[in-house]
Amino acid sequence: MERKIEQERARVEAEYRQVLKSSVEFEKRIRDRWREKCLAKNRRIAELEARVADLEWRLGEREDL
Repeated sequence: MERKIEQERARVEAEYRQVLKSSVEFEKRIRDRWREKCLAKNRRIAELEARVADLEWRLGEREDL
């Protein structure tokens, strides 16, 4: 009887470790995707800000003429 309990305990522990590992990997993928999206968003914002600055500069040149 004790042997069966130990086997079941080992099986449950192995399943627990697998579930925990899977959960950690899932959360890491979510974090990585969020980080990539955030970086892409920041790059796009920087591009748009540069474009706005260029357009404002061009408008300023026209007003000086």
